[in-house]
Amino acid sequence: MTVDAARPTDLQLLDRVRGGDPAALGELWSRYQGWAHHVARCTTSRFDADDIVQEAFAKVLTSLRNGNGPTEGFAHYLRTAIRNVAATWGARAARATLVPLPDDSALGSYRFEVSDLGDLERPFRSLPERWQHVLVLTVLQQLPLETVSRLLGVSLGGATALAARARAGLRAALATHGEELALAA
Repeated sequence: MTVDAARPTDLQLLDRVRGGDPAALGELWSRYQGWAHHVARCTTSRFDADDIVQEAFAKVLTSLRNGNGPTEGFAHYLRTAIRNVAATWGARAARATLVPLPDDSALGSYRFEVSDLGDLERPFRSLPERWQHVLVLTVLQQLPLETVSRLLGVSLGGATALAARARAGLRAALATHGEELALAA
């Protein structure tokens, strides 16, 4: 048995992804996701490493499906994608300016603000800011994920994954908060 038959190289897997084999991307994910999370955490602490890695892999997949992407050195290409995602998000966040909204309540619209969440306050505020933001957009404002992805500047898959992680994070925070309340009683 040859090495190629036992375990395909990264380049062979990249060719298979370009050919439409989704299992090949799954193999690359298995090989590199732990390392990619490490790179994301070392690159920035401003954004969630899971979000950055998910978006970087999505961008690599898009490149591969378009016949582009790495032709050698997948790890280097992935590291660059991770750094580019973090830089893009950081630049976008730095450019964002908050503009006060006029009071147009007479027109039937309203401003949305998260305040006084009662027992949800501490668990919600313990979440990363991006998770809070996506929860407000998807749960409270009930915007479709397509709209949320555009607002956040991420792919639809990235927005879907971010929303799922945020909901799971809130459930975990609620469970922890509930245990704290039970211990205090």
